[in-house]
Amino acid sequence: MKWTVAVALVLALPLWLVGQPAMPDYPAHLASYWLIAGGASPFYHVHWAFIPNLAGEIVVPPLSKLFGVDAAARFFISLGVVLWVVGPALIQRALHGRVGVAAAFAALFAYNANFTWGFLNYYFAMGAGFVFFAAWIASDKRAWHLACFALAATAIYFCHLFALAVLVLTIAGWELRSRRPYPQRLGAIAVTFAPAALAFALLKPVGDGTGGLAFDFLDTALDKAGAAIQLTYDNPSFVLLGLLAVLFASGLWQGWIKVHERMRVPLLLVGIATVLAPEWAMGGWAVHMRLPAVFGALLFASSAFELEARARLALAGAAVLALLCNVLALAHDWRDTDAQYAEFRDVARRLPKGKRLMTVLDGDAIGWRSDQPYWHMAEFAAIDAQAFTPLLFTTRGQHVVQLDAADRAIAAATAQQGSPPDIDELDDLAQGKVDEDEDIRNVFPYLMRFQCRYDVAVVVHLNGPRARVPDMLSLRHAGSFFSLYDVKRDASCAR
Repeated sequence: MKWTVAVALVLALPLWLVGQPAMPDYPAHLASYWLIAGGASPFYHVHWAFIPNLAGEIVVPPLSKLFGVDAAARFFISLGVVLWVVGPALIQRALHGRVGVAAAFAALFAYNANFTWGFLNYYFAMGAGFVFFAAWIASDKRAWHLACFALAATAIYFCHLFALAVLVLTIAGWELRSRRPYPQRLGAIAVTFAPAALAFALLKPVGDGTGGLAFDFLDTALDKAGAAIQLTYDNPSFVLLGLLAVLFASGLWQGWIKVHERMRVPLLLVGIATVLAPEWAMGGWAVHMRLPAVFGALLFASSAFELEARARLALAGAAVLALLCNVLALAHDWRDTDAQYAEFRDVARRLPKGKRLMTVLDGDAIGWRSDQPYWHMAEFAAIDAQAFTPLLFTTRGQHVVQLDAADRAIAAATAQQGSPPDIDELDDLAQGKVDEDEDIRNVFPYLMRFQCRYDVAVVVHLNGPRARVPDMLSLRHAGSFFSLYDVKRDASCAR
């Protein structure tokens, strides 16, 4: 087990080689942690509720008192990486009595879309779910065991609801093949998850987000496959996934990979759920990207390589080499974006306090490059300039940071509204036109007549040929990859 901890620490190393990891959602999470820890803001307040999405909100703010919010956030993410490596290894040990080479291949799934996007609460909770499942396999389900499991399951529920749902699925599959009488199996599951079920039924607050499910199997199929392993944001490692698939398939065919018999049903259930997962559920996006890495990690954690020592050593060397390549690729990619984030934060600190900022994308200038790492960049200004931004995570019923009533109408109310507009849409938004662009009605309703409510526009253009800047924007600062513009009021604002 010692080598798995060493692998986990190496995988977490890129988090400590940069000031800010280039995760699209990270700036918004960091601003939330800062506000919860007592950061002053004229726009936001903290309203605690029994929300099943609180892992970082509970862990990071207390640690920030000792280490600062940046270091505390990176420690929290690092702990998630450790859980994603150690958890599958513990599952393998519980199943096979030892930690073998397959655990090293399971560790490759620690870098996944949930990690690179910055879905921090789910990532941490699912890592804890792996450890929980390993303990469940190893336990003989005595009364005090079940009491501890019930407490842990409730904690995972409040960390993230979907992680608990995945845990219920795997444990249900595991118990289907148990030799114990059915009443004992069902009783153990009921006792374990009843407190969390009651918390969901009685305590979960009603939110403003849209409910229901939305499926798009054709458009999300490639995203699902790529979500299993990502070396950097928006860079799925299809080659590595293909090699792992060939390795596993050939091992099964030749008989030198054995999947534990009791794990076949859990793997089947998680595999089906992975294929059928919706894109949207309960107001949350990217549900379809949550399970591929879980399935991959469980698949290798459930397996044992029955090979000679020399062959196992060669496979272990290949796994370690792949892990090191992933670490180097991630650290290299994050370095450039970290420099951009640092440039923006330096400029944001010089802004007058209490401004309302909005992010705008110059799609023509950005071109085919990914713009998602800049969607929440302006949220750094909530820390550095006590600013307001419309994309900070404040959805009622899903987050504890809330907007004051006066500003709710000019902020994103749902995850569907969680992306910035293009600069070409500003003229229509300023005039309140909704018939020319469907996104204006569905995605940016809070930006109607933005010139009357916002003070500064953060226009991200990277280094491409830029589009025309609307007349209501006046240049304040020209940066290397972004520009700040003062938003000028017009005659309609007086009305």
